[in-house]
Parts: sequence; structure tokens; C-alpha cells
Amino acid sequence: MVEGSGQCFVSRGRQPMRKFSIFAALAVMAATSSVFAVTIRDDRADTSYRNLGASYGSVGQFVGSGVENGSTINYSASGVLIAPEWVLTAGHVADSTTTSLTFKINGTNVSASAWYANSNWTGNLGTGYDISLVKLSTTISGPVATLYSGTGEIGKVGTYVGYGMTGTGSTGYTVFDQQKRGAQNMVDAFLSGSGSRILMSDFDNINKKHQKRDNAMGGASPLDLEGLIAPGDSGGGMFITENGRTYLAGINSWGSSRDGNTNSDYGDYSGVTRVSSHIGWINGILDGYASSAANGTFYAGSGGNFTALRVPIIPEPATLGVLGLGGLVLLARRRR
Repeated sequence: MVEGSGQCFVSRGRQPMRKFSIFAALAVMAATSSVFAVTIRDDRADTSYRNLGASYGSVGQFVGSGVENGSTINYSASGVLIAPEWVLTAGHVADSTTTSLTFKINGTNVSASAWYANSNWTGNLGTGYDISLVKLSTTISGPVATLYSGTGEIGKVGTYVGYGMTGTGSTGYTVFDQQKRGAQNMVDAFLSGSGSRILMSDFDNINKKHQKRDNAMGGASPLDLEGLIAPGDSGGGMFITENGRTYLAGINSWGSSRDGNTNSDYGDYSGVTRVSSHIGWINGILDGYASSAANGTFYAGSGGNFTALRVPIIPEPATLGVLGLGGLVLLARRRR
């Protein structure tokens, strides 16, 4: 079953294609985080975002374990089912540091039998190679996402879906309740230096007094269900609609801030790995042509101010204990 046929979204109009300079980005982004469920507008009901997320049946939750700096870590992230036994997710969710993964979707839990990070994934979030494929140990029946292979992402409304932390634009993320949510945002720009492999959006403020302050790309007026990805959403999907069909156009990768406090509040940014840039690599693995070259090895790279975050869980992956405010300081990091 193919997901999303005939679904349409409100659009603010098509904008000219442009790039957001990585040098300008680093100048205003004091911190960047990855593995992000979404933060929402203060004046909208959370049920609207949960209902939007529920309409994307191909998006599920990963519970994973890995080894980092000699220590075992347990974490939560997201992923998108693109074939009955294949899930597309972020590179930092499933790479050579990962030791186990379980995919939870629509009441079914399936362990992973293998995972393939893109061979160009070095840990640098700014290059657009933060993408992995996970093979499940058994097939899953249910909606699968249709991959976008076009070039028309900029200026479209993106729907960002995942599991993880939530809060409002005023508070930033504060709660990890393991609910799937969806939020909408304009796909505003490419991140320059990424070879057009990263698509960017920002969280526009609902307060007109602060819209100019909190906007650095695209229009300043928020969409009806505007929001931003937050810790736990990484590996989830960014979907667009074209000619009446819904496509998976991006994989949630990282978030960043202008104020030095990356908490997915108004004015913060997100970056997603562009799916259309990796269609050949994805199809090669799905068609059975995965080689050692396609099996990326994780290396500690340099990525400026980019910081990868995953939501840690204590310590039973099956129960996913809820994080309170005190848990935020314990977020596992990879500094690039």
C-alpha cells in the first residue's frame, strides 16, 4: 500500500530556489542538535499535531543501543518504512557505532537484521550524508512511503513527522511522551556547502512583534500547524505534496538556533537530508546491490558547531522511561 495518495496541504506560494550559506549559518547557529516529536504553536491544540502525525502510517519509532566513547548508550529515534522490510532513517541513528535496533510501528515491534549508513557519512551533519537504510528481520504489512525524486522541494509546504520531545514555540521542547506528531513548515532553502543535499526550514513566530527577529529565511508568517523537529524526531520523514500525491522528500537530521539555545523554540532551524539526492544509493541497496562501499563506516569528523543529540532512555528500551526536565542535561552527544 502506498501512503498519502490524494492528500493536499495549504501552501503559501512557491518561492525562488536559493541557498543558505553555511558560513552565514554557522555565524548565527550557536548550537546544532540532531535526533529530534515536534514543538508546536502556542495557540494550536496538540491534538491537531498528533492527528496530523497519525495520518502518516509509514513513520515509526526506533529503540536502539550503541557504543560511544567506550560506553553503552540506549536511545530513541524515528524512521520511515519505504518497503515491507526496509526503513529509511538518519545516519547517526544507524551506523557502525550501533549494536541493536528495534522498529516499532502500528503496534508491531520488529528487530533489525542489518543497517547500511551511506558510505560518505563521516559524522559531519553539514554535508548531507546523514542517511541510513535499516533491513528488518521480517516484513511489515502497512503503508510505505513513496520516495521523491524530483527537484521542486523549495517553496513547498513540508510535513515533518516523528517521535520524540515536544513543547511550544515559547518554551521549546520540555516533554518526551513518545507520541507521534506532525508539523508543517515551508521548505525555505538549501544549506550551501552541502551540495544541495540539505533542506532547511525555520520556526516562524506567531507574535507579529517578533516575526522579523525570529525569521532569517523564507516568509515570516507561520503556517496553521507550524512547528519544528525536536530530540527524538531524527530519522523521521519530511513529506511534500506534488500533483496531488504525497512523497517522502527528506529525513530529519538536525536542529539549530540563532540564540545559542537549541531547544526548537521560535526562531530555531531544522535541516533534513534530501531524499532525491540519494535515490540511486537507496535503490541500489533495495535492489540487492549493496557492497562494502555502500556500508559506511563511522568516523569522527569535523562539523563546525554541529552537535548530534539522541534521546537517551533508561535503561529498559522496551519501556522507554519518560524524560523530565532534569533529563535534558543527560542527552548523549557526538561533537563534530
